[in-house]
Amino acid sequence: MFMNLKRAKLLAYCISVCFLLIHILMLLIFLQCKILPLVRFNIFSICFYIAILFVVHKEWFPLFTISVYLEVVAHMTFAILLTGWNTGFQVTLIGMNVLAFYAEYTGRSLKLKYLKVMPLCVLGMIMYLASYIYMHFNSPFYSLSENVVFWLNILWGIIVFVISSLVLQLLVIITNSSEEELAYQLSHDKLTGLPNRYYLSEQLNSIKNDKSQFWLCISDIDDFKKINDTYGHNCGDYVLKTIGDLLASTEILCCRWGGEEFLFVGRLENNYPQPRSFLEKIRKDIQEYSFEYDGIKFQVTMTFGLSTFSNGDDIDKVLRDADDKLYIGKQSGKNRVIN
Repeated sequence: MFMNLKRAKLLAYCISVCFLLIHILMLLIFLQCKILPLVRFNIFSICFYIAILFVVHKEWFPLFTISVYLEVVAHMTFAILLTGWNTGFQVTLIGMNVLAFYAEYTGRSLKLKYLKVMPLCVLGMIMYLASYIYMHFNSPFYSLSENVVFWLNILWGIIVFVISSLVLQLLVIITNSSEEELAYQLSHDKLTGLPNRYYLSEQLNSIKNDKSQFWLCISDIDDFKKINDTYGHNCGDYVLKTIGDLLASTEILCCRWGGEEFLFVGRLENNYPQPRSFLEKIRKDIQEYSFEYDGIKFQVTMTFGLSTFSNGDDIDKVLRDADDKLYIGKQSGKNRVIN
């Protein structure tokens, strides 16, 4: 999962610090313009965001989201009433919705309760419309110079653009990361980390038109049921995971075909490992590996059935041929490569 508690806290800290700096800037602007009510409000807001840092530290994310949104709505509405519609404060009432819905996504990812932002967004829209209607029929309490109005509009435009762009870009990254994670989970075995049957089936379909020659091998852990019956299924999982780690380190495509079966596919070319010697090395590595579970040491062996194929061959027949050779290996003593 892309979003976790650590990332959520870091993002909340960044938002709090950014909003704190914005209010310090607003304080300086309103001091310069001698708008004392907004000076007092921004002093309150500065203290508010300092306190919010503690809220983030305590991981009270629903409280963080609701209180920050309400502070922004209150501040911007108050600023509109005092300085007028032309100063651009109303832009933030719309721009905050992007940040609010991202906060809800974070809450859902972290499985937090009581974090529904739609009522907040509706409140923000109501205040936006109410402020516009009020200012349409009334004059602002303070009149700002054209130069101040000009720079305030540019400032709020930049702030809302930056916040919205960063949040939307982050959502693009999250979506892409989630798709990649989903694709990986779909194509890989959870226990061993190896590609699964679905992935290898896709690979086999993709090489149907390849004119190269290939080899395919089905392998099976010898007496795996005995391992489960003797040491338990957790030990069986340990064996599968360990063998998966050993096979993942090879340069040949290997997948977990199902149960205790693993399947290899490689090219029959000079610059690729030759199948017989490659599989013999794998067989010996597993035979010589010291498995240990709950203080008990034991050995594990595998049997391999090898088949070759080329363009146009029926993959199902190739699989059956490899499986037949695996069966021969099992019947003739196990722990061997049959081709």
